[in-house]
Amino acid sequence: MNSPQKLPFNEFVKIYSKVPRLCVDLLINNDDGFLLTLRAIEPGKGQWHFPGGTVLMGESIEDAIVRIAKEETSLEVDNPQHIGILEFNEHKNPFFHTISLVFEVDIISGTPKGSEQGKQFQFFEDPPENMIEEQKIFMEDFL
Repeated sequence: MNSPQKLPFNEFVKIYSKVPRLCVDLLINNDDGFLLTLRAIEPGKGQWHFPGGTVLMGESIEDAIVRIAKEETSLEVDNPQHIGILEFNEHKNPFFHTISLVFEVDIISGTPKGSEQGKQFQFFEDPPENMIEEQKIFMEDFL
């Protein structure tokens, strides 16, 4: 099989307006807490969130974890531990139904930096007030 490829945006919208999207969300931690990024795009623009993204066709979950951590934070991660599932479903937006597998991961190397989806980042010991609600509840329960 060819290496996994991201869909062109129009295909992405067409497909995910009809079926749920499988994603991984990452709790990346160190001694300072958990790394969150500030969403620069919708949905959730202006809110703190877990780095995460879509699992691509043909991509293993572990490969998706490594790719997404690198793309969204510039970090190399390892030791993924599955800690739960998040489901996002907005009834007013049929495009937005996401099932996300949540993994706690360890940083192997790198210096965190933001991405196009979230240029700002920060480590938090506790969930910030301005955080995507489902992730905030998950993080409070996890901690």
